Amino acid sequence: MLIAIQTKQWIKTMHYLETDVTGELIRIEWNGSSNYNLQVPIGGEWVDYHCFTCYDYDNRWEAMQYALEVLIEENEE
Repeated sequence: MLIAIQTKQWIKTMHYLETDVTGELIRIEWNGSSNYNLQVPIGGEWVDYHCFTCYDYDNRWEAMQYALEVLIEENEE
């Protein structure tokens, strides 16, 4: 289930997707280029627990779809 998509701009644009597709709340962070972080909330902060790189996507919808597939695949292992 998709919970939220959010974009924040600081020096770089970061894209976020919060989901509970695995049964727990997880946030996907994408830097708009090639770096992804899977994060969980710990003590009121989002903490990275898995990072990966993919250069194939430059639009956020395809990038987040790819990241969701990685998340689901990782959860099945």
